[in-house]
Amino acid sequence: MDVQRAAELSGRLRERGLRATGPRVEVLGALEDLGDHRSADEVRDRLAADGRRLPRSSIYNVLNSLVGAGLVLTADAGPGAVLYEAGREWHHHFVCRSCQGVFDVECVVGARPCLAAGTAVGTVDEAQVIFRGTCAACMTT
Repeated sequence: MDVQRAAELSGRLRERGLRATGPRVEVLGALEDLGDHRSADEVRDRLAADGRRLPRSSIYNVLNSLVGAGLVLTADAGPGAVLYEAGREWHHHFVCRSCQGVFDVECVVGARPCLAAGTAVGTVDEAQVIFRGTCAACMTT
């Protein structure tokens, strides 16, 4: 990673109240470079391919701190590995039953929780919607 990119990522970490440690800068950079919805193992593999080896537990710890700071979102796609994506805008996901692709779906309200619980359960600060079906690409093949 070049010095300018590392400085930009470090600045974003500090803006969110996090120390700009090497692992945080590298994990955030790898997740942004990979794009899309990625597992912690995919992030680890990307870092390893770039010559940086971090223990799996460190990757999870960093991802959790980035999620807590709002620099990374979890992509709830149902059972399986937790998926992460670099981003700041709250949205939902569509999972294709055919190709297993995970696609972003804009939240109509644009902010959490965007849905209210139908039962008095307490204060709701997040509601995730998973749309499932067949994506447009799979429908044409």
